[in-house]
Amino acid sequence: MTTPATISLLAAAAAIAGGLLALRAARLQSWRELRWFAAVAFSSAAYALSNLGATIDWPKWLLLATSHFQLSVAVLQNWAWMRYARSFSRSLPHPAERWLERLAFALAALSLVPGVAFTGEITHHVFSPWHVRYNDAQVTPAGFVIMALCVPVGLLAFRYFVRAHRRRLPYAAVHGAAYASVVVLMLNDAVVPTGRVPLPYLLDMGFLLPGALLVWTTTLRFIRTAEDLEALRAKLESLVDERTRALVGAQEALVRAERLASLGQLANGVAHQVSNPASVVTANLRFLADSTTEPEPREVVHDALAAMDRINGLVRRLADAGRFAAASQPPTAVDLAAVVGRAVSETRSRLPGNVELSCEVCAGLEVRTRPEVLEQVLQSLLSNALEALPPERPGHIELRAERRAGGIQLTVKDDGIGMRPEVLEHAFEPFFTTKPAGTGSGLSLPVSRGIVEVHGGALWLESTPGQGTTAVLVLPEMALS
Repeated sequence: MTTPATISLLAAAAAIAGGLLALRAARLQSWRELRWFAAVAFSSAAYALSNLGATIDWPKWLLLATSHFQLSVAVLQNWAWMRYARSFSRSLPHPAERWLERLAFALAALSLVPGVAFTGEITHHVFSPWHVRYNDAQVTPAGFVIMALCVPVGLLAFRYFVRAHRRRLPYAAVHGAAYASVVVLMLNDAVVPTGRVPLPYLLDMGFLLPGALLVWTTTLRFIRTAEDLEALRAKLESLVDERTRALVGAQEALVRAERLASLGQLANGVAHQVSNPASVVTANLRFLADSTTEPEPREVVHDALAAMDRINGLVRRLADAGRFAAASQPPTAVDLAAVVGRAVSETRSRLPGNVELSCEVCAGLEVRTRPEVLEQVLQSLLSNALEALPPERPGHIELRAERRAGGIQLTVKDDGIGMRPEVLEHAFEPFFTTKPAGTGSGLSLPVSRGIVEVHGGALWLESTPGQGTTAVLVLPEMALS
């Protein structure tokens, strides 16, 4: 077998392999343009196989038939390059493209008609470096016209590759250079039959360079896609972890909300059940106090009335706490400055003359909660700060709201007596209080923390004995629309 025949077979095999690879890759949505590259590859394989007759002594009729078929396939290969270039550049069809397509199919069909593109004569020329004698089917003037009419199709393909390069699409210049090499080989094969230049036919090797470039660019695209997928996988894993943590937090908040609501309902029920008999007992004791004049019985009755007053006060505070804990209204977007302003205004009305209350709230802060609940929590914290100030000296309370990394942070700071570590440890336990008997219920802090946590926030105390206490309240931020 001659060297050109071997080259033709190798080129055909490479083109078929490249076409199959392109078809497989074209199944991916982002690689759909490769189906047109497959058309280029298969037409190149057909051209290379039909070129075997150029160096093998086939019958004259078979040589002419393969020449007609070869020219027809070359025209279709030019058309396939145009479609691939358009698809690769992601361009809209050129207005003249439909007419050029019709022209290409017409020329391909006309090339198959005997006597139109070739005269029917076979001549020979020798390419000395390869020691090969070529069989040349003589081209008619109409055949040269067919070849010339393929030029507009090629120019349009170049236009698409240039446009892709200007849009900085990856590998556009490489593909344009590959098509340029095919055009050069086409011109070579068009000139060889004239006998004026003793060159070999080379277009059958025209797919080798584009095929190699396809493997190269496809490998690079595959690597880039793999890197993108790896980055996407890492991002998705991070997002899944984030969403999982958020879901776990939401579930925990839901459990806390259900427990807090149940506790609130229980507190309301207990308060209701206790308040009725307590009212009866109080009324009876007042009747006894008004009915007796003996000192010792009156003193006993007054002690009992004082105890009932403490019970009634505790019942009222328990009912208030239960009402806020059991409230079922959904949280809404709350302007923090307005809620803080109301809580501060109510507290200022109760301040003694030696206590100063300052407030600083950054503008544009919004949290998701229930405004009446947040106001109640702030009032409780401000009341605790006020009660921690010694009455014999001036005191200062500072309320500050600002945006932090974890959300919106509110701090209520006083310069009072502070809390010892053992007291701070139990500050959020229900019914724990350091206030004198009858003046505190020990419910405001645990109920406030429960409500804050239900809304996705946190509440804790920081205190130094003799220097004061800071209540820190953190709530998730909702951006203002």
